[in-house]
Amino acid sequence: MSKRKRKTDPNIPAKKRLREIADRLWSCAVRNDWANRCAVCGLRRCEAHHLIPRHNQATRYELRNGIALCAKHHQFNKDVSPHQNAAGWMQWLRDHHPTIEQWYTATVESGDHCRFSGTTNEPYYISVIRELRQYVDIGDFERIAGLRFSRWLEDTDD
Repeated sequence: MSKRKRKTDPNIPAKKRLREIADRLWSCAVRNDWANRCAVCGLRRCEAHHLIPRHNQATRYELRNGIALCAKHHQFNKDVSPHQNAAGWMQWLRDHHPTIEQWYTATVESGDHCRFSGTTNEPYYISVIRELRQYVDIGDFERIAGLRFSRWLEDTDD
């Protein structure tokens, strides 16, 4: 006899889609925080980079864990790229954004980036999405989350 699947609300996307929405909202919020400009060169086309890798769930959606970088400075620059030259990147961060570098160092040294005791289930991602919603404009939110899910979130706000 097969197990019965519990009936879920049709307005709530599947867990994988919820994670994708949360990731895209985080990226949008980080880029908005940096005025959609690369922190190194000021170029307008930028990507959001996790200072502490995103597989660390405790800091994955923390806005302080993000910085906007153009593709060149994110992936390809031999002098200032977190993916090409970690030492050069950290020196640049220390010189240009010391408070971010201090947060990063303190978080890594304390091990706080590894302290996640929750479960990455639907309620977790919904709470992350609710938190990130405030950092993006409504048009971006609806485009990323979808109208039906956006409306459901509004209707179920506490």
